[in-house]
This record gives sequence, structure tokens and C-alpha cells, in this order.
Amino acid sequence: MRIVPALVLTLAVLPLVADSTGRISGKITGKDGKPVSSAKVSIKRVDINWTKELKVSDKGTFMQVGLDPKEFDIQVSAEGFASHIERVKIPLGDVLIKEIVLLTPAEAGKAAIASGKAVVVDDPGASLDSTGSEAFNQAVALYNEKKYTEALPLVELAYQSLKESAEKTMDETAKADVEKKLITVERTYAVTLFEVGSASESKQDLLAKAKPMLEKSLASNAKDTRSLDALLKIAKTQKDKEAEKKYQAMVDAILGPRPELAYNEGVNAYNAGHMKVAKEHFLKAIEMDAKFPDSYFLLGMVEYAENNLKGTKSRLLKYLELAPNGKEAATAKEMLKDPSLKNVK
Repeated sequence: MRIVPALVLTLAVLPLVADSTGRISGKITGKDGKPVSSAKVSIKRVDINWTKELKVSDKGTFMQVGLDPKEFDIQVSAEGFASHIERVKIPLGDVLIKEIVLLTPAEAGKAAIASGKAVVVDDPGASLDSTGSEAFNQAVALYNEKKYTEALPLVELAYQSLKESAEKTMDETAKADVEKKLITVERTYAVTLFEVGSASESKQDLLAKAKPMLEKSLASNAKDTRSLDALLKIAKTQKDKEAEKKYQAMVDAILGPRPELAYNEGVNAYNAGHMKVAKEHFLKAIEMDAKFPDSYFLLGMVEYAENNLKGTKSRLLKYLELAPNGKEAATAKEMLKDPSLKNVK
């Protein structure tokens, strides 16, 4: 009989309201018994929307008083360790004491098997399935909280373990189950790689690693906007104009014209002093929405920088027509009073 953990695909945010009826106290250590003072601890009430982060001392201890005698989820995370998530019941008028031991991802995988959460019987892929599923479940909370750097080693362990499990699992039913899990984990792994890679210039290699997995995810679901957005940003980062055009067209087909994006690109180019590029973006924004006032104002500024006074005047007048009380209205009116523009026909 083969039993492995199911994947946790979402983690509910389960918060709380304070009351001085119970408390929780605890200590966080590693497997070696040393305190993990860098740990982050949060408690979330299960039945209402309340959450709180607790301070951890140099000795790894924490405490919170004034809690209702209800169920809470405790989440503990620290760099280099798998997250610990546990549901507890706060006793009425008493203290709940917790000794929490954080494990590394590898230790967590082994512990899952040893604790009976995974039973391996004549199937070399089962233990890998268990390790991968447990690692992924640990990563989900971090991923949902956008702690991608902390989630990455866990998601990578999950991906590699499940990939190897799919290759080694002998039971066809179990193999199909692993392959189904792998689809979810692979996409999560790709997005995590992208997020970590795009956040640091020194980790651009992660974007190249994520790209084929994102393309695979998009191929299986043409409306996967998360993968599509990541691929579009990778194309821009890699200055791949052909790919950028392709993915932008796909985004536009799904979401429709978005003049604000073209405008924002124009603002970036304008601030960087690239007037020609800025002009192209502002014109594109106007093409998508002829009543987008801010595009007219900055387009007027571009025309002014290029000494095209006639173009400057017409753009500023159009801006005032669309936004007579807009944030740039005073500036536009003042500029139009200048003789160099006032006398332009």
C-alpha cells in the first residue's frame, strides 16, 4: 500500500481578536537543539480574521498573552529551514507551551517518511513522492506570502523529487498521480525562479532556467496570465523584441488594450531622457484610448524638448480639453501663456 501526502495548493489566511483568557509560550530550536533566534513566528485565529507576528528572543523563545480559548494556526519560518505550520487550541485561563524544532528541507523529507506520513512498499518512487510533496507543502505558505527567495529551495526540492519519482514509480496509478502533482509544482517552481531572478541582476540565470517551464505551462493553458506576464518580462529583460511582440499580443488578446501600460512605459523612457521611445509609447496609449489626458501632456513635453512648438501647443490644448482641472492643468496653462507658444498658429 502506497500512502503519500496530498499537495496543499492554497493556504487560508486564518486570523483573530484578542481577549485575556489564555496564552501561548514556546521555544524554537534546530534539530541540534540550538535556538533559532532569527525565526519569524505568526499566529492566526481560525474562525475570524486576525493575525499577529510574535517577537522571538535571542534564546529562541516567544510568548503571547490575552488569547481567546480558540483554535489558532502557528506558522514558524527561518532561512535555511522548512516552515513549521501547526494548529493548536489555546486553553482557558492557562498557558500552552510549545517546543518547536525546525528542520532543514532534507530533514523534513526524511521525517515525513519516518513519522508514517509516507509508507514505501516495493516502490522506489514512493519515498521521492513523499519528500517532494512534503517540501511543496512547506513551500506553499512562503510562496503565497511572496517570500520567493525562502520558498525557492523547497520548491526546487519538490520539483526534483517528484520528477525523479515520476521516472521511478512502477505503479501506473501512482505514477499518474505524481505526474499530475508535477504539473502544479513545475509551474510554481518556474514562477518562483522568475520572481527571484527578476529581483536581482546577479541572478539573471534563473530567468533562463524558468523560461522553458513557463513556455510549457503557457502551451498547456493559453490563458495562464501569470506565466504569460513572466515570459513578457523575460523577453523585455533579454531584449528579445520578437518574443516581446508575441507575448504582448497574447496579453492584449486576453486583457484587451491597456493604455496605462503604454503610458507607464513612456514615463520610464521620458524620465530616462529617451524622448523618441517615450513619444512612441505615448502615441500608442492615445491610439488605444484617445481620451487619455496624461499622455497628451507628456507628449507635449516631448514635442517641446524637440522644439516642435506647434505640436507642443496642440498637445497641451488637448490635455486641457480633456482634463481642465487635471494635476498638470496649471503647468499647461502657464506654458501656453509664453509668447513662444501663444503666437504659434
